[in-house]
Amino acid sequence: MMYKKATMFAITALCSIAAVCAQNGTYQKKEDNGAYCVISFQQSGNHVKAEIFSWWNTPSAQNGNYSGAGEIKNNTVLLQSDENDPDCKVRLSLVKDQLKASFGECNTDHLPTDFNGLYQKITEAVAGEYAVTSPKAYFYKNTSLTSKQKAYVIKGDKVRLDIDRIAASKQNWVYVYFTNNSGKDIPGYMLLTELKRVD
Repeated sequence: MMYKKATMFAITALCSIAAVCAQNGTYQKKEDNGAYCVISFQQSGNHVKAEIFSWWNTPSAQNGNYSGAGEIKNNTVLLQSDENDPDCKVRLSLVKDQLKASFGECNTDHLPTDFNGLYQKITEAVAGEYAVTSPKAYFYKNTSLTSKQKAYVIKGDKVRLDIDRIAASKQNWVYVYFTNNSGKDIPGYMLLTELKRVD
């Protein structure tokens, strides 16, 4: 009987860990006026790293950025940042398959309380650098296999998924940049299944 209880406890704990890990990815909240905010969320054990980008959809192209880290407790983390306003308080909570965000005193980082609330996951990908894993990975004009372009990268090449373009991602499609030998950025959509995150 004790063995069964211990086994059930271990299975429950593993399922709980898997559920939290499954929440890694990028989440988005959109406003009616076209403004949006995205949160790239990564959890490893109790440690969380997050990168945030807000777009106000104004003629001045006003946007906001925030990058921070913290320890998660009871499915909630208060982020700390060396780069952003120290008064800015960013709290993230895991709520089933969504992310709940709360911004306080973040006006200098352009993360107002307008962007408080629930965020929906748009992709499993997070912002950062990725290595190409397939022999050839083609660029696409949009999120359709029929829009394949001539340009491609090869296995081992590195591409970049920037936080300010991550909102263009759709599930298995990500909008990435490849920097060629002459320093020129080549942008386009790519299949996430052909890429692996570089830590």
